[in-house]
Amino acid sequence: MDLESLGRLPRGCGAVIAGDTLEHLNDPQRMLRMIHETLPSGGLLFLSVPNVANLYVRLSLLFGRFPYADRGILDRTHRYFFTFRSLREMVESAGFLFECRAVSTIPLPLAWPRLPKPLLAALSLALSAATHLFPTLLGYQLLLRVRRP
Repeated sequence: MDLESLGRLPRGCGAVIAGDTLEHLNDPQRMLRMIHETLPSGGLLFLSVPNVANLYVRLSLLFGRFPYADRGILDRTHRYFFTFRSLREMVESAGFLFECRAVSTIPLPLAWPRLPKPLLAALSLALSAATHLFPTLLGYQLLLRVRRP
């Protein structure tokens, strides 16, 4: 389905999940307004978008690179890039109330599929702990829960 061509969303749901969607749209603000219109008062919106403030992107920029890829944070099909601040501002300007945020960790098994499983498990555990301490810097995806007032 082409989300860009929708005039409105169906009614009757109490929650919407927009997982890895907004960054692909020409006008993510329009989609957020449509979601706001379709949700009843108290309805929830769960969002996930790639974290452009991730250390990998920052280091790439430091060295003069912006390496588009076939997947990941710099997926070549992404039209918008978000930080926590820009995402929160966008959802609040669409009329939502911010409730909570979280991040996901870099999916190491996808990044390094050939590493031995015990090493991958240890690295994943260490990365999870570090991401908890530095969510904006190490978070892979930004996760938000917002509510329609």
